[in-house]
Amino acid sequence: MPTDADGSLHEPKLLEFTHIPPEADVWRRVLHLGSRLHFPKGAEIIHGGQLGEYCYYIEEGEVRLMRTTLDGREKILMSMHKGSIAGETPFFDDLPACSSMVAATDCIVYAFSRDFVVHEILPRHPDLTWALLHSLASKVRVLCNQSVSLSLEELPARICRFLHLRMREGEGRHPRVSPGLNQQELANLLGVHRVTLNKALRELEKEAVLGPYSRDEVYILDMERFRHFALR
Repeated sequence: MPTDADGSLHEPKLLEFTHIPPEADVWRRVLHLGSRLHFPKGAEIIHGGQLGEYCYYIEEGEVRLMRTTLDGREKILMSMHKGSIAGETPFFDDLPACSSMVAATDCIVYAFSRDFVVHEILPRHPDLTWALLHSLASKVRVLCNQSVSLSLEELPARICRFLHLRMREGEGRHPRVSPGLNQQELANLLGVHRVTLNKALRELEKEAVLGPYSRDEVYILDMERFRHFALR
């Protein structure tokens, strides 16, 4: 089975469905040509209905693409971290953004204007253009994976798949996962009500597949059954 750069197992079936890999570091050499902006946690970088006037490089922090329904429910569409490009869709399609881009932590981003991207990046920097295309392709993959997961998989499988993507080997008998999301945020991500999510988590706990859920730590108690849920 193939391994990632850090030596951990990589399951071809377990492609990310929220996290965008930070593969745009080639943009760092042009940061001095962008506008350095700071957004505190919770601030909107792009709000729904806004036209995309800038493309953003994330220098520090986590940025999430969020969609809010008419009844106030939120859905996390994707998460982007240091080294990622953000805001490409409204930037290139000339339509107002349907989703909001929100600082999940304190963030520093660099904003690049349409004039700079169109007249400088695209014609003169093919490696930056390639990174931009790769970022867009990663996001298409994420959204396709989400669509399949939401329509075809049972909730316990979706929970275990999410946790598997964030699994790190810990000390002691059982591997440990740091989800990074509280139950409400995970429910938003998986497209279910928090009560429904809590019931599924309690069933996995009752069946001794998982330990109690918290945003910082979840123990995998039965790796064989956990992998059965995550990989099926």
